[in-house]
Amino acid sequence: MTYKVLIVDDEPWSREIVKDLADWEGLGLAVAGEAEDGEEGLRRIGELAPDIVVTDMRMPGLSGTELLNELGARFPAAKIVVMSGYDDFAYLKQAIRSKAVDYLLKPLDPAELNAALTACVRELDAASAPSPGIAVDSDAASDELARGSGATSDNWRIPTAFGDSAVLERYALEKRRIYGRLQGLDRPGIEGAYAALGRYLARALTPEELKGLPTRLAQDALAMLETFASEQGIDIVPIWSGIEGRLGPGSTPEEAAMALAERLGEAADAAAKAIRARSRLDLDEIRVYIDAHFAEELTLESLSHRFFVSKEHLSRAFKAHVGTGVTDYVTMRRMVYAESLLREGKVSIKQAAKLSGYEDLAYFYRVFKRRFGFSPGELRSGE
Repeated sequence: MTYKVLIVDDEPWSREIVKDLADWEGLGLAVAGEAEDGEEGLRRIGELAPDIVVTDMRMPGLSGTELLNELGARFPAAKIVVMSGYDDFAYLKQAIRSKAVDYLLKPLDPAELNAALTACVRELDAASAPSPGIAVDSDAASDELARGSGATSDNWRIPTAFGDSAVLERYALEKRRIYGRLQGLDRPGIEGAYAALGRYLARALTPEELKGLPTRLAQDALAMLETFASEQGIDIVPIWSGIEGRLGPGSTPEEAAMALAERLGEAADAAAKAIRARSRLDLDEIRVYIDAHFAEELTLESLSHRFFVSKEHLSRAFKAHVGTGVTDYVTMRRMVYAESLLREGKVSIKQAAKLSGYEDLAYFYRVFKRRFGFSPGELRSGE
């Protein structure tokens, strides 16, 4: 069976990235349509009845938050994957309330996107078969985690005595975020921690067993994060200490799971921010690309599309790393090259403008004079 997917994002290049990165055929999915904002997305959902909706959170008109509210009320069977260029906890909470399958940060990671879509497919497949319990987790990491004990995701169940707990949904979402952010990275030694995590989770749990689960799970999960941080040279503040302070002797399993989810989320955020802060090689690669192609039509949007990163993230990260914005850096490279051509005197002013990336000669004059304080003609006549 092929499931239908609707992509909702106000930026065309962002929708293209989703289409490029997803393993549509392998997952049994097909793009049924696209929408440029929440209002169009809601209309297209009514027309196409998609099984999965992949949506951005920040859009003009009807926002992603409002779209999620409408989806929950009118199309509760649809599986939702939320995307955002902003690591905003308010967006995460909205995704949790809407029972989103996953919350992905831009720039999208292919492994994370496909893990989220795989989770959607599993939930859709499982929806037609009644289950004796409520799944703690149905993410793409479940089988990976369970291999440590030889179990499968079918065993990851909580007895129905707990009911449909939003807390457990939140726990599942937080763990998916951690797995997704660490998946695919060079992390020798962490596989053992995953296996230990699987041994605790990959079986049916009674209410009594669940009471001790947050402590055991947190210890393993945090050990995994600490190992990862050590190997990557990341300084992460201790996370576990905050859980004990939030839980008293009479804490319920739901309260324990909520506290665990919050702390694991903080740990994942800390790791992700540290990783992003250390991604200077990628920024150097972008700068080298600009140095080689500045005479071409380079824009923030074209660069973000080429390097699979959001415009907002590229703009902030590039300025922090290089000391100037992308547009200003491109202009600087063009002007330096144009000045060198004019001083050599081997080409005309018009040719120098074109070789530097400017077709409009009048605009070239304005930019050149603003940059150097004299016009190209004055430079030539002065020599």
